[in-house]
Amino acid sequence: MGLTVPEALDHLLAGHASSTAAASAYSQALLHLIDGKASDPMDLGVYAKPSTFFSLLDDELRRLGVSGELLLHDHLFSGPPAEIPFAVPHPVDGPHIGMFPLARAKPAADAYRAVADHVDEDLAHDLREIIEKLECEHEEWEYATRKIDWYTQDTIFFSVTG
Repeated sequence: MGLTVPEALDHLLAGHASSTAAASAYSQALLHLIDGKASDPMDLGVYAKPSTFFSLLDDELRRLGVSGELLLHDHLFSGPPAEIPFAVPHPVDGPHIGMFPLARAKPAADAYRAVADHVDEDLAHDLREIIEKLECEHEEWEYATRKIDWYTQDTIFFSVTG
């Protein structure tokens, strides 16, 4: 059967994620670890079907010429960092862990802003919210890399919950 989040955290700290039935608990435990390391929680939005919404948004942005490396869907559902030396089971119902390089936040925001007036009106409001969040993340990253000598973060982490 599944594990509690504390039990899943014990597994992760011991260097394994051996229970496929506990995929959700492993993801929640990883998110607790990520959140505890200088994370700045920020809501990207609330979506009834996040995968469907971001897939549609990616299709629209791609149609308008935005580069595939700047689209969000695949990053939102990318899974845990590759630096984890063992496989973490993929939770079917979430939460899902996603990552986006901070170095791409500004280029993505700029590309989105350049086409925002041409996006389907059903997507426009959410796109503007995403642009603002990406710009904020970029500004904080830029400030921290200039002013804080120990700062090494280079990734935006996402938690997609259902």
